Amino acid sequence: MKTWTGILLMIILAVATLSVTSTAKTTNESQQQLNIDESSSQATAVEASYIDRMNDALNSNKDMMPIKADDVSVAPENKDVRVYPMSIGGSGYIYNGLVVEANGKKREFSDWRAEGGSYKPEVHELDLNGDGKKEIVVLYSEGHGTGIYLGQAHILDPLSLDVMKMQTLDEIVKEHVDSKVTVTSDQIEIGVTLNGVPAESSNVEKGAGDVLYHEKLQFGRVTYYSVEDNKLVVSTSGAYGEGVYAGDLTFSYVFQNGEWKANDLKYNTEVYEEEYYESFD
Repeated sequence: MKTWTGILLMIILAVATLSVTSTAKTTNESQQQLNIDESSSQATAVEASYIDRMNDALNSNKDMMPIKADDVSVAPENKDVRVYPMSIGGSGYIYNGLVVEANGKKREFSDWRAEGGSYKPEVHELDLNGDGKKEIVVLYSEGHGTGIYLGQAHILDPLSLDVMKMQTLDEIVKEHVDSKVTVTSDQIEIGVTLNGVPAESSNVEKGAGDVLYHEKLQFGRVTYYSVEDNKLVVSTSGAYGEGVYAGDLTFSYVFQNGEWKANDLKYNTEVYEEEYYESFD
């Protein structure tokens, strides 16, 4: 008799527990949906619904940081175009993925990893190719340090928010630039040609110690992207050794045959003093 009474009590308790759990889950889901619906109706700098969902996830991932208004970048040309992180780590300075919003459309790019803080991404709405449609341009830094600045840029179709095809820096250098680094006992001679035409050459005093010098200039460790006069402009430094630079390759992007390609390439020598390296810290 006692056995059957115990079993019956256990069944009653199990049913009650399931009922409470189901009710709590339903209440939580309803409240979450309510927050989303209410937030989407507010005219804020970024959809609060998205931020709320990401901030709710903090309960299950202690490495994530809350998304704040300071993490949102708005296009100076159009307040309805903005970019902000999918999630934040690294004490608030690492954006793991970016969200682009433009005129009522939204798209996530989970493979874009950017810096935050004073290096947070920029977004612009510009007609870069003169076809009457304004492209979306996203600029950000993938990392920086002493003698390093890893700038990145993407051009998006204004209607679909698809990433448009762009020549990579490696492709541009391979197609347009040739260089030679010659190391002598006390000097380093650097010759550069652009599209077969000699550009500025330079002679650099050989540094002390065992420095590994490249046979050709290496581009990409210091690269800046900016928007100037309705153009996407790039400046990238050529390294003749680890952390030592000879000059800058600059160009802008133009749209040709369905692809953004380098145009108006120039190479200028520049003296890179110690203060230059410190400016990246």
